[in-house]
Amino acid sequence: MILDMKLKVGLADFPPLVFQDHQQHKGFEIDLWEAIAAIIGVEFEYEQHSFKEIIPLLVEKKIDIGLAGITINEQREKSINFSHAILDSGLLIAVNRNKNALNVFKSFMHIVSGGYKAIVSSIFFLLLYIFVSSNVIWIAERRAHTFSTHYFPGIFESLWLTLVSITTVGYGDYVPHTWLGRIIVGIVILSGAVILSLMVAQITAFLAVKKMKGEISSTRDLFHKKVATVEGSTSEEVLRQMDATIVFMSTLQEAYTKLKHEEIDAIVFDAPALLSLEKDDKDSVELIGEIFGKQSYGIALQQPSAWEEKINQAVLNLKESGEYDLIYRKWFGEDLIMEI
Repeated sequence: MILDMKLKVGLADFPPLVFQDHQQHKGFEIDLWEAIAAIIGVEFEYEQHSFKEIIPLLVEKKIDIGLAGITINEQREKSINFSHAILDSGLLIAVNRNKNALNVFKSFMHIVSGGYKAIVSSIFFLLLYIFVSSNVIWIAERRAHTFSTHYFPGIFESLWLTLVSITTVGYGDYVPHTWLGRIIVGIVILSGAVILSLMVAQITAFLAVKKMKGEISSTRDLFHKKVATVEGSTSEEVLRQMDATIVFMSTLQEAYTKLKHEEIDAIVFDAPALLSLEKDDKDSVELIGEIFGKQSYGIALQQPSAWEEKINQAVLNLKESGEYDLIYRKWFGEDLIMEI
């Protein structure tokens, strides 16, 4: 291979790594590649393609370099080569913020319908406790003229005393007059406060687990859901393992459009791209959970490639000189996408 040739660099949109802005190619990988090209002293030209075309074009030797947030993995290294890793990342889940918010109501409906038996049982036990306590207090106090001597409305007056005692509100409109009544109300206050606190803690824990995210709050919730991803990406195999209904898209923008129109339940794709998507439209897109499925991106090359060693040396040069960090901060700020 002639090393002074003009290289053909195949690109596929993968913001913020690779994208077009007013007909100009921009992004983290674009800046990194141009810094590498300056070090190794090579001329190049960009060619725009879809993501699924990049690897076949390298295999067919129709392009020399591939930049598209391409994950290094064993399967791909059977047919192409990669530079040293240039970025560590993983996958994220994106949902429609408005649609998923509606599912908070569904979560409460699941509680009522018996989807969460422990919480339903706790609520039932609390109501039974209040009912029994109200009857015992009414029996103890009915002859002291604390309440009406008739069961109705006396039981409602006793019920009111029980409620304000358990919740420690204590309006003082009903006060026990007998020692037996005071002892019973004291027990109700202490035990009722404990029961109420435990029930509130249980519901709070439930909501914390759900994170108020609605129907999809983790990878487990993707089972049989309609989930979009870019065709040919590494997230495809991950979604198959989750038994999700995969909807293949040519670009992330197409998947985003379907998500906004509620034609799919979620998007699973590379973290940098979804973080960029959420940044551009926080009102519509919500990212769920933590980054999963650790992966590293590399510059894709033909197999074999006379440029591999030179590019690897340039990557190391940029990292040692600190220029890599400047490029990273330009596109991702101070936050790590994934700390490995």
